[in-house]
Amino acid sequence: MASPIMRRLLVHAATLERYTGTTGHSVTYGPALTLLFVRFEPVKQNAMSSLGDAKDDLFTLYIDCANTLPLGTVPAVKDRITFGAVTLTVREVRACFADASGPHHYEVKCA
Repeated sequence: MASPIMRRLLVHAATLERYTGTTGHSVTYGPALTLLFVRFEPVKQNAMSSLGDAKDDLFTLYIDCANTLPLGTVPAVKDRITFGAVTLTVREVRACFADASGPHHYEVKCA
């Protein structure tokens, strides 16, 4: 079993709102949930959508499977994350494995 990401490196907190759907011209989200012991890293990564639109990621959010609270909370694509005064949308979620026992942490690309 790989060691969890050390808590002293997980210095940030964020608010997660789950995407619930689109009504008319507005997007709706569920109630806010506070994520503790996460890490945000600024990133400049360009990605092309299937329609040829450029997507610029602003942050990568790291969620540790052992230390991030509440345990087992993983954002999904289109969820909204608020970090400080910045509101971000989840573009991609990737599970990172250290061994065969399950995910070690998640890397969440936010735009």
